[in-house]
Amino acid sequence: MGQFQFEVPAAVQDHFQLSRWSDAYICGIEGIPWQCSAKYQDGRLTVSRSIDTSGKLHIVCPVGELGMRSLSTCSLREGDTPYSLFIELARGCCFRVQHQADAWQRAGLVLEPAFKDLVDQGVNLFLDAVGNRDDDQTAARKAVEAISALEHAITVLGDCYTDQSIAYRIKQEPQIGTLLAGTVVPPGPGDSPSEAHYLATFNAASVRLNWGDIENDHGRFDYDDVKRSVAWCTANSLRVIGGPMIDFRQRLMPHWLYLLEDDFEAFLSAIISFAERTVKELKGTVQLWNCASGLNTRGPIHLDDEKAMRIAVGILQTVRRLDPGTPAIMSFDQPFGEYLSRDRNGISPLHFADALARSGLGMAGIGLDIRVNYQDQSSDPRSIVDFGLLIDRWATLGLPLLATIGVPGGEGIDPNAVAPAKVISDPDSDVDSNQRQMRIAGPMIRSLLAKHVVHGIVWDGWYDAEPHINSHSGLLDVGGRPRPLMEFLQQLRRDHLC
Repeated sequence: MGQFQFEVPAAVQDHFQLSRWSDAYICGIEGIPWQCSAKYQDGRLTVSRSIDTSGKLHIVCPVGELGMRSLSTCSLREGDTPYSLFIELARGCCFRVQHQADAWQRAGLVLEPAFKDLVDQGVNLFLDAVGNRDDDQTAARKAVEAISALEHAITVLGDCYTDQSIAYRIKQEPQIGTLLAGTVVPPGPGDSPSEAHYLATFNAASVRLNWGDIENDHGRFDYDDVKRSVAWCTANSLRVIGGPMIDFRQRLMPHWLYLLEDDFEAFLSAIISFAERTVKELKGTVQLWNCASGLNTRGPIHLDDEKAMRIAVGILQTVRRLDPGTPAIMSFDQPFGEYLSRDRNGISPLHFADALARSGLGMAGIGLDIRVNYQDQSSDPRSIVDFGLLIDRWATLGLPLLATIGVPGGEGIDPNAVAPAKVISDPDSDVDSNQRQMRIAGPMIRSLLAKHVVHGIVWDGWYDAEPHINSHSGLLDVGGRPRPLMEFLQQLRRDHLC
């Protein structure tokens, strides 16, 4: 078994305890995590996996006012000699910020003076940390300070890239054609106090086709609420994204599936039957089919690669056969693939998507489902540079992207969430949940708008007082008060979108 060991000196152990060290993992040069186990004892973090080769450590740590952020080392050799954790994380920050800045400068990016100042400060602190290796307490403190400065520099770098990329797009197309949609859980938001807010925020709607709600009893379908929502969207000139038809999460699948748990052929037949009925009911009223989401992650019924592929192919073939004139996409949950570090038999999202893209089934695009700051089925919080590089990696498949984003704006129990999940508290207590939602989601959305390959952005939440999918993800809180992110999105639409 391969092991990586990292020393955590006493001077920074309080800081380390705020990290999510138990979820730390190692990935290779291609960025795909290996299944890992992490153990922390007596000031030493040990990350183990089943193979013996070099890799990069990824761990989520607090970074001052930036909040929680996924940090990574450079590629390390495994062995019995422990590394200094924060020195190696600082080294990784140095490499990422300077490498990416150099690449973008060569492409024409103009950097702000503040960026150079932060990089100089961070590099000098890192060199101080390395120079004080004999005093591991001082070295660790300097390394933590270096990480803070360098991650601030990465934030400035990401903002520079986003601002200049959006400005370049506007020169080419004064009104950007990107879809900006909110998730609609039928029968909302028609005849709701939130209706006017919705129409001022979005130019499209992603109407949920929750299998568990439509076919609550096996073989009995009820599309009345869905048709009511679609009709409201059409009446208000909103383009309609239908789906996902199948969201492979526990609370979003029919309760009667346990009857088919040991019979995959019957399970597949039930999925195809639902897809056929849905397309026949809604054909002509939907401008884009989102066929399924989360087949790459562990759902209520375990699927290996072959079964997941058969389901995806079956749904795509059904939609394309019954409605060949409407584009159809497949969505992939947690596209960074962090879940692979906890699941030996997990399916790589990028490899799964690549296989479907090359299948010749006529898939028109790829959906990426990204939820941040939840305890389960969530992506790690990352810098806007790392997030943008993820989009670039998926763009290599040569298909348009639709990104669905969800970030909580509150904490605690959410009785109206269809798929509730515990919200992760931020150690930075000076920032309330509303502002934290804006701090995380705002840069992500601007980064997506800067990418030509992203044809649609879906905010996976709307009004916390009405049924919604993710806990506290609404742009309106349970009292109907707009969160800061709503004003941000409305301004974005007024300034840049059709």
